[in-house]
Amino acid sequence: MLNVYKVMSENISAAISVNGEIVMKQPLIKSMRVVKKETLKLISDWVSRTNDHQMVLENFIPPLLDAVLLDYQKTNVHCAREPEVLSAMATIVNKLEAHITSEVPKIFDAVFECTLEMINKDFEEFPEHRTNFFLLLQAVNVHCFPAFLSIPPAQFKLVLDSIIWAFKHTMRNVADTGLQILYQLLLNIEQHEQAGQSFYQTYFTDILQHIFSVVTDTSHTAGLTMHATILAYMFTLIERGKIQVPLGPVPDNTLYIQEFVARLLRAAFPHLTDNQIKITVQGLFHLNQDITAFKEHLRDFLVQIKEYTGEDDAELYLEERETALRLAQEEKRRQQMAVPGILNPHEMPEEMQD
Repeated sequence: MLNVYKVMSENISAAISVNGEIVMKQPLIKSMRVVKKETLKLISDWVSRTNDHQMVLENFIPPLLDAVLLDYQKTNVHCAREPEVLSAMATIVNKLEAHITSEVPKIFDAVFECTLEMINKDFEEFPEHRTNFFLLLQAVNVHCFPAFLSIPPAQFKLVLDSIIWAFKHTMRNVADTGLQILYQLLLNIEQHEQAGQSFYQTYFTDILQHIFSVVTDTSHTAGLTMHATILAYMFTLIERGKIQVPLGPVPDNTLYIQEFVARLLRAAFPHLTDNQIKITVQGLFHLNQDITAFKEHLRDFLVQIKEYTGEDDAELYLEERETALRLAQEEKRRQQMAVPGILNPHEMPEEMQD
């Protein structure tokens, strides 16, 4: 299968070098790409069903990575790179978990920077690559986190920048994945004391600033629950003294972060009074053990901003409306299933169709 994959790749590359990128639209080249995609899907399905991690790791992963990653990396025409490569890598990491940690730097070297070059120009091009890229990042973050600590600082900075870029994304699935990756990263880093302190000193205030920028962005109101969860966790780290290195010129991190957030809000929303900002900042620290109350406090702050600008604050309740709608749809579906004949045959569960 990998030999077939290599032959298809070589033929496609040769055709592009002779005829240019336009050749990608020819039926024969499209068929070759289908073969490559189906090969990756078949290998991914097989890996996801195997139970012998060691056998897969020793006998299948090395030739797979050599064939697939090199082809992905050396392909100069962006649209000729298969997004299934990224989803296949994510599947393999999710299945093999910590067993494949040692191979993660090799995977990153091959796919990370060249994929970022494709997707960081705007928020629209290469949607499949974008989605699969962050699913791979999420898989590594969950199962192979020590790999992040072993990569060079410059590459780790690139990883973090891409996570920040993800949760600022206009594609909601990418933004949600970015927030989940960030939250898991913060949870993971707390378990590594030495690396954690260095991480906090370098990145804590930057992350805080970026999170507040999306919290107050009207195009990201659907992520309010995760915004609240991440912020509450970060303020809890400060309050409980988990961060032992100074985050600023003031020795007391709690005082410094309170001032930092107040300055941030004052600069962004100069129409707010000092008292409004003071109450907002105090609430962020006092309510961080209760996510529901913390989220409401955050939403109250956003309502204050919108009242001043005259904007509609209805989208601040988008999550609740979506949840209510989903529950209503599920209830309606349950009621329909209780009445024979009301559902179309193709909508019924398989056992009912039988």
